[in-house]
Amino acid sequence: MTDRHGESDQTVQDHAETARPDCPGRPARRPCCRRRGGGGGALVEPAALAALLAAGGYGYDMRRTILEMSGGVVDVDSGGLYRSLRKLEDEGAVISRWVEDCAGPRRREYELTPTGVALAEQWLAALRSRKKLDELLVDLLEKGLDAASEDAD
Repeated sequence: MTDRHGESDQTVQDHAETARPDCPGRPARRPCCRRRGGGGGALVEPAALAALLAAGGYGYDMRRTILEMSGGVVDVDSGGLYRSLRKLEDEGAVISRWVEDCAGPRRREYELTPTGVALAEQWLAALRSRKKLDELLVDLLEKGLDAASEDAD
């Protein structure tokens, strides 16, 4: 049997076995279920985690890192990036500190914690699973369209 997210009972049970650090006694959720934003906003968190793993740093630098790492394909909104960083900090996945810069104003520097690294690993597993599902659906649609075009001929 599957739930409304398409997870099997076993998958739901696997997720439920891990307590959420921010809500003791409540089951953990997959990272992809944590943020249900519309459009590309749902991927701001894993993009931010990838940037932090690669370089850490300041918010605007992280945005540039995401753009560079993705070859310009992923361009996160600055506001969304900072909201994600604040949420990650509230959850203990990121720490930040104000840094004085001789050439400009103080800036907030971000760094992953071990909890953040674990969250990045969860995102990787969730996105790999999603990639497999996407590939399966592409194959099914291609086969269906091929069959439909053969029937039309």
